[in-house]
Amino acid sequence: MEQFLRWLEWDAFVISADMAAALRDAGLDIAENPTSKKDLGKIQVQINQWAAETGLPRRHISRILAMSIGENHSPQSLREYMGDD
Repeated sequence: MEQFLRWLEWDAFVISADMAAALRDAGLDIAENPTSKKDLGKIQVQINQWAAETGLPRRHISRILAMSIGENHSPQSLREYMGDD
């Protein structure tokens, strides 16, 4: 659902494993796979706070978090993966 909202350019964040890891790394006390109402509420509050502080859309904050931790790939390897040689 979040992906669909993002496709519609709705200011929605997507909770991926990397995003959750980045949130935990930033000190947010959430589960490794945050699905409970309590964890989702904590994430919403934190994202809203950062959006208010930075003026960035929630979808940008989500993307920044997801790309700031975990394995990142070079543009060339992504092109190869996507078949855009």
